[in-house]
Amino acid sequence: MALVHDLIRRLRAGGCVFGGPATGDAVAAVEKEYDLTFPPDYRGYLLEAGGGEVSTPEALTGLLPVRSLSLFNRTYRIPWNFPGIFAIGNDGFLVYVLDFRAGAPVVASLGMSSSVWEDVVTESDTFAEWLERRIP
Repeated sequence: MALVHDLIRRLRAGGCVFGGPATGDAVAAVEKEYDLTFPPDYRGYLLEAGGGEVSTPEALTGLLPVRSLSLFNRTYRIPWNFPGIFAIGNDGFLVYVLDFRAGAPVVASLGMSSSVWEDVVTESDTFAEWLERRIP
């Protein structure tokens, strides 16, 4: 995952702070619990930088650490209200999701209180593309 590694390096150079690497076991546990396979670029992000909590203002807005993914999805019932959708982060009342409905997952967003499919808006075709848009 050289592309994701490079994007993380560029974001760090711009002042973003990440929570540190997640373990492969932690990532696999979430995938197993929700019967899904994360796209390689998102999985690479989790393994390199998405494992811990970040509380500094310079943190990359929105992305949840791996240990919060399951709780967030269960609490807001994202996969139950929107089958084929899995939340990976939020920014206020906007939820970032992986949309698995059409095969290869895309990154999309929807409002925290959304209840209709028309509110699911594709943000990018890949997680790496979505991450690149956050580079200052």
